[in-house]
Amino acid sequence: MRNAVIVVVAILIVLFLFARAPADGSPHDTPQTGPSSSTTGHLSVVPTIRSITVSPGSVQFGGCTGGSGATDSTQRAMGYPNGSCYVGSITHQSYPITVTYSGLPGEVYVTGTNAVPADGGKQWALCSPQGTSQGNGPTLCSGGEGLPGQDQYWVENFAQGANSAVLTTTAACDQEFDTGGGCTASPAEFSKQTQHEGLLLTGPKTWDDHSTSWTMTVTWTAIGP
Repeated sequence: MRNAVIVVVAILIVLFLFARAPADGSPHDTPQTGPSSSTTGHLSVVPTIRSITVSPGSVQFGGCTGGSGATDSTQRAMGYPNGSCYVGSITHQSYPITVTYSGLPGEVYVTGTNAVPADGGKQWALCSPQGTSQGNGPTLCSGGEGLPGQDQYWVENFAQGANSAVLTTTAACDQEFDTGGGCTASPAEFSKQTQHEGLLLTGPKTWDDHSTSWTMTVTWTAIGP
């Protein structure tokens, strides 16, 4: 009888130990998990692109002069022949267009377009007082003394401490961006390089379309060295 009791007790002990053992067969209890905490790492890297922003996105020419007689310019309207209007002012050192370069070092190029009348009619061709009209070169102005002829105009950009330059429909080095000479952009690390510019437009000797509202676009582009 005593042996039977011992056997029963042994069996009960084995069953008890088996019930307490983890599923993987380990004789140890699974440790309890406590609260956790972490940190987030932030990393800066060198820029890999070049970009340009221009502000404001729209400007209005004014300060107009030139023309003759009944077609003389007013303050806000250009006359002919060969009236001129400004965005900003060379005389008053006003440069309302902000050109901002960011990213890897490079250069800033600028280009213009033909002037388009509000009615979509005959455009003014963007011309240059220098160069030739051959190949991909700028269109040469055909008016007297190298000024724009019929249905032609030119537009110049200017900045403080730099000579103005006539734009063409082919992107070219913006000689106004780097007043030290050329169009080089070399912003400091993770910084930007900014230039403030203005525009001077000289209109046609005469034009065919009688619209009183015209638009043109000047575009600045970031270029690799």
